[in-house]
Amino acid sequence: MKAVRKVFRVSVFNKPLERTVRVYRTGQWNLSSASLETSLLFQDMTNKRVRIFFVWMALLVLALPAKAQQRFFNLTADEVKVDSVLPHFLYSIPLPENYQDSVYTVSVKYPEYMDMTVSDVANYNRISGAALPSQVPLSQNISVSRRKGYLVASFCPLVFRNNKYQMLVSFMLDVKAKAVKNSVLRQRKNDKAYASAADIYAEHSLLASGKWAKIRVSSSGVYQLTDATVRQAGFSNINKVKIYGYGGNLQNEALYANDLARTDDLKEVPQCVVGGKHLFYAKGPVSWTSNSSTVRRRNPYSDYGYYFITQSDEEPATVDSAAFVSSFYPSPDDYHSLYEVDGYSWYNGGRNLFDPTPISVGGSQQVVITNTTGSQKGRLTVNVSAGGNNQIRILLNGKDIGTLNVRILDYCKAGQDSGTYLLDNLKVDGGKDTITIQNVSGETARLDYVSMAWEKAIPLSPLSGKHPTATYVKNITNQDLHADGQADLVIIVPSSGALLKQAQRLKEFHESHDGMRVNIVAADQLYNEFSSGTPDANAYRRYLRMLQDRAATEADMPKYLLLFGDCVWDNRMLTADCKRFDPDDYLLVYESENSFSETTCYAGDSWMGILAEGAGSDARRELQDVGVGRFPVTTVAEAKIMVDKTINYSKNQNGGAWQNTIMFMGDDGNDNIHMMDVDSVANSVGRDYPNFLIKKVMWDAYTRESSATGNTYPEVSKIIRQQQANGALVMDYGGHGNATLISHESVLGLSDFSESRTSNLPLWVTAACDIMAFDGVTETIGEAAVLNEKGGAVAFYGTARTVFTSANKYINHAFMKRVLSLQDGKPITLGEAHRLAQNDVMLGTNRYPTPTREDPNKTSPEQDNTENHLQYSLLGDPALSLNLPTAQVVVDEIDGVAVGSGTMPTVKAGSVIKMKGHVAGVEGFNGVVTATVRDTQEEITCKLNNTSNDGAEVAFKYLDRTKTLYHGSDSIRNSSFELTFAVPKDINYADGQGMINLYALNTDKSIRANGSCDQFIVGGSAEAKNDSVGPSIYCYLNSPSFVDGGNVNSTPYFVAEIKDKDGINAAGSGIGHDLQLVIDGDMAKTYTLNNNFSYDFGTYTSGSTFYSIPELEEGPHRLQFRAWDIQNNSSTAVLHFNVVKGLRPQLFNIGVTNNPARTSTTFIISHDRMESNMDVVIELFDAAGRQMWRHAESGVSATGNYTVDWDLSVDGGRPLQTGVYLYRVKVSSEGSNYVSKTKKLIVISNR
Repeated sequence: MKAVRKVFRVSVFNKPLERTVRVYRTGQWNLSSASLETSLLFQDMTNKRVRIFFVWMALLVLALPAKAQQRFFNLTADEVKVDSVLPHFLYSIPLPENYQDSVYTVSVKYPEYMDMTVSDVANYNRISGAALPSQVPLSQNISVSRRKGYLVASFCPLVFRNNKYQMLVSFMLDVKAKAVKNSVLRQRKNDKAYASAADIYAEHSLLASGKWAKIRVSSSGVYQLTDATVRQAGFSNINKVKIYGYGGNLQNEALYANDLARTDDLKEVPQCVVGGKHLFYAKGPVSWTSNSSTVRRRNPYSDYGYYFITQSDEEPATVDSAAFVSSFYPSPDDYHSLYEVDGYSWYNGGRNLFDPTPISVGGSQQVVITNTTGSQKGRLTVNVSAGGNNQIRILLNGKDIGTLNVRILDYCKAGQDSGTYLLDNLKVDGGKDTITIQNVSGETARLDYVSMAWEKAIPLSPLSGKHPTATYVKNITNQDLHADGQADLVIIVPSSGALLKQAQRLKEFHESHDGMRVNIVAADQLYNEFSSGTPDANAYRRYLRMLQDRAATEADMPKYLLLFGDCVWDNRMLTADCKRFDPDDYLLVYESENSFSETTCYAGDSWMGILAEGAGSDARRELQDVGVGRFPVTTVAEAKIMVDKTINYSKNQNGGAWQNTIMFMGDDGNDNIHMMDVDSVANSVGRDYPNFLIKKVMWDAYTRESSATGNTYPEVSKIIRQQQANGALVMDYGGHGNATLISHESVLGLSDFSESRTSNLPLWVTAACDIMAFDGVTETIGEAAVLNEKGGAVAFYGTARTVFTSANKYINHAFMKRVLSLQDGKPITLGEAHRLAQNDVMLGTNRYPTPTREDPNKTSPEQDNTENHLQYSLLGDPALSLNLPTAQVVVDEIDGVAVGSGTMPTVKAGSVIKMKGHVAGVEGFNGVVTATVRDTQEEITCKLNNTSNDGAEVAFKYLDRTKTLYHGSDSIRNSSFELTFAVPKDINYADGQGMINLYALNTDKSIRANGSCDQFIVGGSAEAKNDSVGPSIYCYLNSPSFVDGGNVNSTPYFVAEIKDKDGINAAGSGIGHDLQLVIDGDMAKTYTLNNNFSYDFGTYTSGSTFYSIPELEEGPHRLQFRAWDIQNNSSTAVLHFNVVKGLRPQLFNIGVTNNPARTSTTFIISHDRMESNMDVVIELFDAAGRQMWRHAESGVSATGNYTVDWDLSVDGGRPLQTGVYLYRVKVSSEGSNYVSKTKKLIVISNR
């Protein structure tokens, strides 16, 4: 869809939406002496397309007095106009700690209306068309997170009154708080919500002792427990067998203490023995809320209801036949007949499935319903879906009774319509009525379900008659999750247990490294104790809620949930794509009710962390208590990769200055909205955390190339790939995307994440569509990044569905602000940053500048109460923290001038500058400090590459520091350091403030520090030196052994080592003064290597740069490299080389990290194919020449060393025995023959 160009517009990443208008006002609340800043915000809501006016009251835990608090609002017609979304007013107030002792009411008073315009009415009918109320329908609720409450109220200001469509434009909000009456307080004694945890949860599960077996039923009704089933379970006396559980009905997803207490652990099910038959009433996966319900409630996680049986010396609970029947008959199930076959999905998301049989246009499907109620009356409901705008006729016994009209909404793969028909001519006495669903026009249709709500209950079969038999499932081992201690981190593993060993490795690491309390629980054990053995994602939450209810303080509550297993949106695994999977190898995922829309359908791992009383029915507006992350793994190998990456990152053995870099990347197009939003977040991070080195890569600032295959940004791709190879703390992208591509221009693809090789792992953050649909069945960028054994990312924060730009900016900003912060002097965890960021956008905690002429300091809240923020999930360990600096690097002196003295030194072109500093608050800090000195800020004007409807009319402008004057490292001794650097002549000469960013790491990499300083001026020139000699250059391809004219592969790796006594110019700010590489004199093959340059340790007179040359044709080539010193004297080096396809790589050396090896070792392969794909084979032989182990893989090495980790296991996990072995390493590239080397490996005490 094309976006219409307007002044304000919000766009879906890769799907532009017309526009969102933001309107702001300020005012005062008259709360005694408390002054409250308020503002109004328009924001898109995707399901009903609702735009929100948000009011955030910054109350400091202030109790509302009993009298009414009044605030008047005046809204203009433009502020409430209806265009592509519906307006919505919302506000939120933090409540005091004792908020439960008061009742809060919000009302609208003194309303004034104005007529909606013809355009507004037309737009409303297009978007919704539902009948409007005569008064605004005010809704309010209290949302709670970790026992802290917030009052939230909202309404849509559109009404239909006096036979007119009108909008509320002026009103007063009246907020009251009244103390709860004593009578209500007395009633709370019987309400479990106010009871202690001991009154809700058993101390031990019944499953902790005895012998138990699991049985199941397919639907609700009377079932027989037979001798055969009892014997199959290993029991001998059916008269001593008890039945426990409560079946397969979907639990109330809103967690209420009364429900939790009623269904905690297992309750015995009474039996009725009739004629020697043991009968019991069981509940299946479908339920109804009332006798006349037209909508069934299906358990989306299971097609069965489960129970448990056990044999004991005690007699089972029994009841007589009269009491037995009266306990369940008649129930709503007995008033309903249902036809439903699930097996097809229009969209790979959502919890609803549809009939696998398609109904083509002109075709029909028939459903026959048998009536045994004796009544001719019933309420027929037909729910139908279709892939287009369809007309579907419904017939009863051949007679037309109604027409359904399916409508496809924006961003939906299909639509549905439902009709309910009151019938009084149904056939009785076992008669059969035929319902025909006829597809008249449109596209292919599929039936959802057909139900009949009978006027009378279906007669109960005689107890003495035949009844279905409960099916034996399996015996279970004893378990007792109810006895678990408190935990900071809960890890849930799939039922198969295959991943348990790797989960235990992670548990042990967190316990020893972080001092955390960690509980590992298996999914099936959670179902057994918290959902009667029936798979239900609510069981995960109920376990967490039990731990939270038992916690005396917030510090004792569970903080993180790691879902240690993959998932699929089709939890029951009924569709064609999912039938091949084993449910025991997967965990469940919460899927939204909407199963059609790319924007409102969501996979909500965050829902698992919503634990408050009454919360869980609407995750869009509910605060989260637990930070949730997921390892999308199904195999032991995948699990090991993610555990290894998490542990290695935490140990920080590969730590370095790369961890001080944050790269922000902004896509082009859509009126520059993506670049604007990314720039806004980058600037905010720069203000909040100035010590980090922030790099901006805006697509439109570079040259876009066009070809028959589409548009590309080759330079952007190179810059990002190089940063990936170098490493970064965070890589943050905003723009278009899908599961396999970053941006329409394919700047990065799936292979850039699955095949990249680096040990410097970043956290990736993507505010873009569909980047990590982790609940799907195809590979995605997010999953590929975290499952890449040799690179990718340590964690990935992104979306599983289509999202909108305005709300993306808010969650991106909130998450970045949180994830870079410290809590109690320690880096915040990823899970806590995720949780707090989601809560922040729901409450509008963060604010961003929205200056107006009247109020240049105006700010507005970043607020989102739609599905948009729920589309964001964390792939990674929620208990992992970024390796953030916890100490401060301070610059004391620049060029002899003390920082903070009131005088700013001037850093002049051609000068040599000495800088002194120290690491504050850390005595005896010894290590390395890395400094990056940058020139003044510049305004960058983009190139306006795209002026189409999807592009922009005005070039985007932003501020950045593009010129690096120096980047190098030196030693820190006893917490102090000195750095000397030369300033190139190619500076901005703007006489403005420069910026120094510093990063320090001590010798054992246990203490990290960073700092910044802008207290100096860059400008002017030092006295010129009499120097006309350029730098010396030594360059080569692939390895220092390269000889001019030699053979190389098609993608050779270029390295230049540069020296000059005065210093090297790597700023590249003067025209023609770049470090420049030219291939064959071709301008199209000209590359600037300034960003790749780094000084040698402790000096400014030598350094090196590098470049992976893109693929070249076979045959002879010539390269020319030019470098400059700071006096702008140049030197040129020339190399001749011959490209040979299939050229064998050079294998310089092979080795291992541990030799002798006890439990593991790492193979290190030194080669000449940096940045080139290589095929690597490692073989191990015993003394007799028998092959004991073989490993093969392909990958790209960012350095001259390719590494392969090995746990010394062979034959699917058997440990390699003590002995002397030979290992052979073979490598090839570009289809070449293998080259190999062999060495000895000693293995001892391997267990």
